[in-house]
Amino acid sequence: MKNRVNLYHPEFHPQLRLLTLTIVILSWGLSILFCSLVYFYLTSEQQHFKSEMAKIEQNKQQQQILINELQHAVDNLNVDPKLLKQVEKNQQLIGHKKNVLNKLAGQEDLKSIGFANLMIDLASHNPTGLWLTRINLDGMNVVMEGAATDSAIVPKWLNSLGQTDYFKGQEFANTRLYRDANQQLMFVISTGKGFDNE
Repeated sequence: MKNRVNLYHPEFHPQLRLLTLTIVILSWGLSILFCSLVYFYLTSEQQHFKSEMAKIEQNKQQQQILINELQHAVDNLNVDPKLLKQVEKNQQLIGHKKNVLNKLAGQEDLKSIGFANLMIDLASHNPTGLWLTRINLDGMNVVMEGAATDSAIVPKWLNSLGQTDYFKGQEFANTRLYRDANQQLMFVISTGKGFDNE
């Protein structure tokens, strides 16, 4: 009579499987192939990197040569006296043309304001005891000469002129009162920087 049953059958026992020569050769072949591919890839990348570095270095040397040549040219650059004189002449010519242009612009502005407006404003502000002997228009500047019976009339007249359309916004730059040989009170008034005495 059996009192023990063996449930651990031999087919369930672990079996030792040795590597065969074919498996080893195949494994080594795949390893060698993989390492070779990695080696050739890294070698090609290194060669590409070296070639790029060589190109960059060559460009750097060419740029340095160009910089040296330009620096040498700048250091040896001499100012041509003829060109310098020509530049000075051109600058003077430009200055003269600008002055002419400014004067023409001033005359155009004066024309746009109109001589008639000036005369109307002077005629409408003509106090008793004051008269004009001369009016000189130079661009936007006006020089007025005249005589008065009393010196107090002149500032009042100038104040009233400052309210007219023609003289609004302008300042009377120069004012001179004097007596002539006949002891007549004379005045010269200018809206510009200067005026004529006679």
